[in-house]
Amino acid sequence: MTYFRFFNPGGFFVRKIFVAESVLARLAMVVVLTAAVFLSGCAGKKAPEGPIGTGPGGTGPGQAVPMVPSGPIAELRGVRAPWAKLAGRLRAMGLPEQNLVAFFNSPELSFNSSPMVTKLKELFGIFYRSDLTKGVQEKLYQLGYDLLIDGRGGPGTAKAVRSFQSDHGMAVTGRVSDDLDRRLSVLLNVGKVRDLSEYKPPAVSAPSRSATYSQFSNPSAVSKIRNHYLADKAIFDAMERVYNVPGPLVASIMWIETGYGNFFGKAKAAYSLASMAAAADYGLVAPELASLDTDSETRAFMVETAQKRGDWAADELAALLRYAWQNRLDPAQFPGSIYGAIGYGQFMPSNIAKFAVDGNSDGRIDLFDKTDAIFSIGRYLRDSGWREPMVNQEERRKVIMLYNRSGTYVNTVLYVAGAIAP
Repeated sequence: MTYFRFFNPGGFFVRKIFVAESVLARLAMVVVLTAAVFLSGCAGKKAPEGPIGTGPGGTGPGQAVPMVPSGPIAELRGVRAPWAKLAGRLRAMGLPEQNLVAFFNSPELSFNSSPMVTKLKELFGIFYRSDLTKGVQEKLYQLGYDLLIDGRGGPGTAKAVRSFQSDHGMAVTGRVSDDLDRRLSVLLNVGKVRDLSEYKPPAVSAPSRSATYSQFSNPSAVSKIRNHYLADKAIFDAMERVYNVPGPLVASIMWIETGYGNFFGKAKAAYSLASMAAAADYGLVAPELASLDTDSETRAFMVETAQKRGDWAADELAALLRYAWQNRLDPAQFPGSIYGAIGYGQFMPSNIAKFAVDGNSDGRIDLFDKTDAIFSIGRYLRDSGWREPMVNQEERRKVIMLYNRSGTYVNTVLYVAGAIAP
């Protein structure tokens, strides 16, 4: 199986399928929707975006399809704060009330602000007020600091900001702000500066086709995963016969995602998703974001983003609870990532119903069971386009890129798979 050793840049495709309707059906739908809006006074909600991928063991494959109930949502009686509204929403999505009451009233469940605060800080740094960020970058360049001028906050910008703040006796935060912009503007008027016309973007090297995560690809690590693969080769061979996906490829993914089951994550997946979903109410996390939330524009950004991310988390939580209860599993016991990915392959809950498989035929799907996980990852790759023999290396990379959108991740999967292949 030496074909694993080739590296080519991958891609990511999103396909949308539109279903044609007759003119009469469209007219009828317009009439019905118009009447419904008039009677209820309720507008539809914009579909939330899923979380940004975070590399190995981050979000797992794929993103959720939002399932936002229409109309006002009643709180679920008998559920304590801050969970009552979220529990009511999940009930409106069809989850059993008795189970929801038991889940949200568990003494082990406590609100954790970290998932939402972490995500809001990340998105604030990337997307918020790109005009301000670009202006600060331009002024820093003019004052002699070298950085990429792109309107997006990043490590390079933060480093330049910290250097400037240190050089001028300011509190060293590394953050772009209006105060920083004003201080830069004052200095531009009193000193010698570089002309913006001299700016040339730093050279960007092409993505490496061979760089790997060394903690997974060093000789000792490869020896360990090879031993795991050989010990379970009968399971991998059975999966290959069903899905025509190479066993070493699946073993490599399990190794990179969770150390072949040695580390499933520090968080309890259901509790993390519940906390993030409840934090759609921005007031629950506002105190921890006070240093960023300094004006009405920022507050509006935070409130809107918290709502979108909270909606996404509620959909993922609903999928996780359905999966657990349908398979006679306790959702409170699932370890996972901070954003709810679980099992050997770190599947997001919304993908379990689409791809997860009862590989050992015991009547339930358990992604913490090795056999079920191997078959589920195999099915995911098969359904994502993997075929054997796959002579086009570009196509291989595209399929793995659907699992995790990191070129280095793809390189590592292919390298490790090639290294352990018989």
